[in-house]
Amino acid sequence: MNYKVVFKQLGVLVFLVGACMSTSLIWAFLDRKEEDFGQIASAFLLSIFICIGIGLILNFRRTQTKKMYRKEAIAVVSIGWFLCGILGALPYIFSGVLAPLYDGWFSICSAAVFESISGFTTTGASIFPEPESLPRAILFWRSLTHWLGGMGIIVLFVAILGEAGSGAKHMVISEVPGLPDEAPRPRIRSAAMLLWNIYVAISVAEVIALNLQGMSIFESLCHTFGTMATGGFSTLNGSIGQYNNLGYEITIIVFMLLAGTSFNLYAILLGGGWRRVLSNREFQIYLLIVLCAVILLTTDIILDGPEEYTAGKALQDSSFQAVSIMTTTGYGTADFDRWPDFSRWLLVLLMFVGGCAGSTGGGLKVIRVVLFFKILSLEIASVFRPRAVKTLKIGDRPVDKSVRQNVTAYLGLVLVIFFLSTLILFILHNDYCMQKEDRINIETAFSSVAATLNNIGPGLAMVGPTENYAFFSAPAKLFFSLLMILGRLEVMVILCMFMPSFWKKE
Repeated sequence: MNYKVVFKQLGVLVFLVGACMSTSLIWAFLDRKEEDFGQIASAFLLSIFICIGIGLILNFRRTQTKKMYRKEAIAVVSIGWFLCGILGALPYIFSGVLAPLYDGWFSICSAAVFESISGFTTTGASIFPEPESLPRAILFWRSLTHWLGGMGIIVLFVAILGEAGSGAKHMVISEVPGLPDEAPRPRIRSAAMLLWNIYVAISVAEVIALNLQGMSIFESLCHTFGTMATGGFSTLNGSIGQYNNLGYEITIIVFMLLAGTSFNLYAILLGGGWRRVLSNREFQIYLLIVLCAVILLTTDIILDGPEEYTAGKALQDSSFQAVSIMTTTGYGTADFDRWPDFSRWLLVLLMFVGGCAGSTGGGLKVIRVVLFFKILSLEIASVFRPRAVKTLKIGDRPVDKSVRQNVTAYLGLVLVIFFLSTLILFILHNDYCMQKEDRINIETAFSSVAATLNNIGPGLAMVGPTENYAFFSAPAKLFFSLLMILGRLEVMVILCMFMPSFWKKE
């Protein structure tokens, strides 16, 4: 491990976070007539100066004399995400927006870190019961963390600063698993820049589409950041449903579907490969799952749902929630915790499936789920046909044995982490709570772990679509923060940090 290289790259990354943080000062200045202008502006200025100071310390007298290899790249990505989450929490702490909600510095700091990491990891779980009451500068920063984390802060770092060599490649792959498989293969900086250009272009299109329908520029920006990053932070406590606007809902459904699609396919489409895009098996199955989910949810709600639902309203809410949960965005137009049990648990299953590999969506990813069932089918067939030789394929492409092993190991590891985390959370939170009404049941523990590990946000019961995570204990919030980063970096990258051999100098 070359620590000098790691510190230098982390220092530059911290500078980038500070630079992005400065954009919130625009909204603070626009609201300068508000009573809290001085406190909000000071909070962001102090946060930016701290970022600059830490960046200077990490870069102090460090020259990059050696190349960055896989271990250094993994260290930069892993530590970088934790560091960004902590620094991103500073505006929440210094602005005082958490002081009315929590007592004590530990509670305030843990809540701020939770909100920041929820933003960067595009989870969208919030500790603010009424976001409408927050200053616009805070709301903008909250949504901007989504947008930065969606395509990946490391990918942005590589795209802007042009980090060359195999180190950049390893950083991008560590942060966006699955990137090289379908994407064009120019230099890694060109690939990163291409992905961000596509990301920005689609984001601009959504801002324009929402604004033309009457949504303000500020709210259009914030909801676009949440949509394109598949994050889910809204400026309203009632999320998208509070607007009661069908046009907004249809627009956001379209862009959520686009965000949950592999951005590699857009790169291929720009090269004229539309046939390859349409024939992509993961993309086909992704759309098929969404369609089937909408049909099942609509039917179940019509037959067994709340009485106020008409067939049209059932289709409208089912379509929005199926896409929102499948893409791991987490926006809401309905309290799906009031839906029949079949619909509620179908949405939980969609949480685990997630979007396509190479998208901004979380979850296991469609391609992994497809591969798992194909592997399972082959293993069952081998019981009664042990001598048969069958090749595992996705479409017409054979799948390497190493990929089979990786998929099986990954899914097994995620399930183990999920069940252990549910147990840990149940004990950790309930033992810390003094009041009985704040204790959680197993359904809340189960769905909140699923929602944070898969970077969804809303779950069931006490963390349903109309609720928030404010009531959780400080240790539970920090535990959720770890789960969110585990889910965002897909477990393996973070687990490397717990291997003693990983930190040895070579």
